This record gives sequence, structure tokens and C-alpha cells, in this order.
Amino acid sequence: MSRAVLSHLLQKVTELSEATRLRVLQDVNEGRAAQALDVLASPALSVNRDSKAWGALQMYLLHLAGRYAQANQVLDHMIGLNLSEQLTIDNCPTEADIMARWDPAAEGVSVLCTTFNHARFIDMALASFFSQVSTHPFEVIVRDDASTDGTGALLDKWEQRYPRLLKVIRLSENTYQQGQSPMLATILHASLPLMAMCEGDDFWIDSNKLHLQAELLQKNPTWSAITHNHFELDEANGRLTPGRTTKMRGVLPKQDLVNVNLVMWGHTLMVRRSLLNMPVYRLDDGVLGDQVMTSMLGAAGPVFYLGDLFGSVARRNLFSTYTPLNAHDKQLRRINTRRYLAPILAQRGETQASQRLLRWCQVAEQQVSPQAA
Repeated sequence: MSRAVLSHLLQKVTELSEATRLRVLQDVNEGRAAQALDVLASPALSVNRDSKAWGALQMYLLHLAGRYAQANQVLDHMIGLNLSEQLTIDNCPTEADIMARWDPAAEGVSVLCTTFNHARFIDMALASFFSQVSTHPFEVIVRDDASTDGTGALLDKWEQRYPRLLKVIRLSENTYQQGQSPMLATILHASLPLMAMCEGDDFWIDSNKLHLQAELLQKNPTWSAITHNHFELDEANGRLTPGRTTKMRGVLPKQDLVNVNLVMWGHTLMVRRSLLNMPVYRLDDGVLGDQVMTSMLGAAGPVFYLGDLFGSVARRNLFSTYTPLNAHDKQLRRINTRRYLAPILAQRGETQASQRLLRWCQVAEQQVSPQAA
């Protein structure tokens, strides 16, 4: 739990007294999220309980207390959509119904999902995968990085429902803390020609997403990947907004991708397994995996963008390792990522792109730390 995140949420509920804020912080720091909720439930508090600031604080504390269904209900109310009620195992087709649609001539897709302590989110992610309507065969591979919050029990339930389609990789020791990229490790388990990705706290919202992307990749063998537009769900303010405003439909400029001027997010991508020649990086080097993948795919071949398809939702998860970072730390990670990419691109013949990245780093470092210039 980030004390800074909770402090920020408490400050946004302006009607709270400083004594109440300190009491809630103390309860949470001592592992008493349920008691903190009781403090805020007091009828003596005069606050606007319909505000999004109040909702975000309630959702956060409900999550800490392990009351995940209630936390999702609060978030649904904030955005005005019952997403968590719609994306459930009970609303998904059977395994037989999914497989009955498949065309043996269609290229198959490995759906790769990485998860750690996503008990509040994983049902929605998996439901969004198994709700896909497609003639393309697909498998779902989930890599659980030693979750401790009940995620494993939820995966058991899904595995029983989809024994032929779902493969769960269970780890007894967390490898993210050792600097290993979960998605790079999950890619090794893909067995089908195409790969789609989604972290366990994000989810898909168009049941035709997999089919549309797979169809286009199969018909255009020179393309390295297909991406699409998406929504961003900000849990700090309960807003669901478009990821990008452009409705462009076409091949993205290569240099924008190679130089990471435009980032493609994993939950939007479908790629050719044979063309994804990803270098091995370590997370403790401050490298951002989405940006590395964007650059590598841009160098590998044309990337097609479906700007009119809003196929997924990126969750700004307040419990993630990246979302709560301040702007300075996020910029340092961007710099580290580009410095990491520069020599790799030079080795792959992208000399100009490598030089551009290094120049960008020089300028960015001066802005972040003028004294070091």
C-alpha cells in the first residue's frame, strides 16, 4: 500500500478534517482497513458521498479490506457502467460453444495474460477473453507471479470451466521482484502463430477484437502487428476516457514507433510470434516493456492501427507499481528505456533511430536535472 496514494485520495475529500485523515492513515498503516471504513461511515461526517473523490477513497479502502466485489461496484457507479457485473464467468459461453466456431484454416492466437494480486480484476480480464467471438482458434495462458490475495483460487475456477483452453502457470516465488519481465516470460509458453496480450488488471471490451485483428494479420503477412484504440479507466477519479482522439485507420509511421514517439500498449496488440524478436531486459534497470515492444515491432515491419476500434480498457490501477509514480520518476524510466534501446537498434541497422533516441535522452536529462547538464 502506498501511503502517498492514500494521502492524496484523503486530501481530495476536502470536507474531511485533518484528524479524520490521520485516523484513517493510522488504521490503514496498522492493517485495519475495515476500521478505516467504519470511521468514514460515521453519520457525523458531513461529506458529499456522491462525489467521485469519495467514491475513489471508498473503492481504495474496500480493496485494502479484501472486499473486492464492493470495490468494483463503487467503481462501476463512478463511471456509470456495470462492467464488473457484465464481465463474469457466468456470462461467458461454454468451452464447447467457443470451439464450435473455429475454422481449422484460420491462424490461431495465444492470449497471454500476466497477473499478480489481481483478485479484484482477474475475473473481468478472463471474461473478456472467453467472450471473444471468432473463427480463429485461441488459447489463454495466464502466468500468476505468486499472488497472495486469492487470485490463485479464482484461476482454479476458470481452469475448471475451460480445461482445454486455459493454461495457468503458477509460480511459488515472485519473479517481478527479481527484475524479470512477466510478459517476456509468458511469451515463451505461446504455441500458436499469433499472440495477443493483456495484463490481469486490464480487459477487452469488444467481443470481435480478437477476430478482427487475427483476420487482418492473416490476410497481410508482411505486417508485424495490429493495434487499436482503447479507453483509459482512471481509478483515482472514476473517469473512463478515450486513449487517443484520432480515428486513423492505416499503417503507422515507422519512425514514430521505432523512436517511441507513439507507444502501443500490450492490451491493444496482436503480433506475429515469428516476428517478435524481443531483447531480454530487466525491470530493475527501469525499462518500460510497452515501449521496448513498440520500438521492436516498428523495426520488424508495418504496424496497422485500427483507430475506430475501441477494443480494450487500460486500468490506471492505484495498486500497480507504475501508476502511482510521480512525473519525475516516470520520465526517468522513459530515459532509461531509450538508452537501453539505442544500442539494440544500432545493432539491427536502425542507426538514425538510435542516434535520435540518444539525443532525446540528452535533452530530457537536462530538463529533469539541469544541474547535471
